[in-house]
Amino acid sequence: MRRAVHITALGTSDAFNGGGRGNSCFWVEDALGAYALDFGPTAPLACRRLGLRCDALDAVYLTHLHGDHIGGLPGLLIDLCFLHRRARPLTIGGPVGTEGRVRELCALTYPGVLPGALPFALRFVEWPLRGATEVAGRLVRSFPAQHDPAVHPTCVRLEAPGAPAVAFSGDSGWCASLVEVSDGADVLICECSYPTYVFDGHLSLEELARERGALKAKRLILTHLNDAARAAALSAAAALDLEVADDGVLFEITRGGPDDAPKNTQRPLGAPGAP
Repeated sequence: MRRAVHITALGTSDAFNGGGRGNSCFWVEDALGAYALDFGPTAPLACRRLGLRCDALDAVYLTHLHGDHIGGLPGLLIDLCFLHRRARPLTIGGPVGTEGRVRELCALTYPGVLPGALPFALRFVEWPLRGATEVAGRLVRSFPAQHDPAVHPTCVRLEAPGAPAVAFSGDSGWCASLVEVSDGADVLICECSYPTYVFDGHLSLEELARERGALKAKRLILTHLNDAARAAALSAAAALDLEVADDGVLFEITRGGPDDAPKNTQRPLGAPGAP
């Protein structure tokens, strides 16, 4: 029996919110529950607009420690604390340095409130640049990304028992880790910041087109797009056998072969102000 994973794009833009889109991050629902892949500053608002209750999250997995990928965590924690009165633990997983960086961020944004006053346990699990680490019941396979070394960038593949394997590039230029993380994945969510090469720390559609055959994931979904990259990717999607994420789109991922038809829908907006 196949088990589907449902992935909602909370944001699909780079750090600069091109086209009014949110910072790149994703809400994932699998057989074990719900988790987020990165959680940037626009993520709490996206959850509210899409009717996704933050209290449903069991874990947040961070690919690296730049602000557009972790900046929504203080907002998430106060939401869980004051609106939902959460009692069960929350796990935050990420590369080496995650716990210290998140605690510093909370101390700067809500001094004296977080995390000491939380009514629930906040658990941190850190993984190496390369390795396999269990986090909240899922196996995280981490690979070093080609990005700012100061923020310990990783590409990750999350594997839950019996569920499709979800790979995420995080922020990375082209490197061997993208090939490794995609191998055996049912989907690779991959950044594509520019239409043509700009520098080594971010990917371009030009590079993806050249290296497309090396990425073995059954589906390839692009995110972290500026406006020009998004337009170019939409034009090339059929030729390159890829999909272009947009804010609010819900992807259904199965453990089938490449002939499985994509089932993408627009997640309906929740009622304004809904908890």
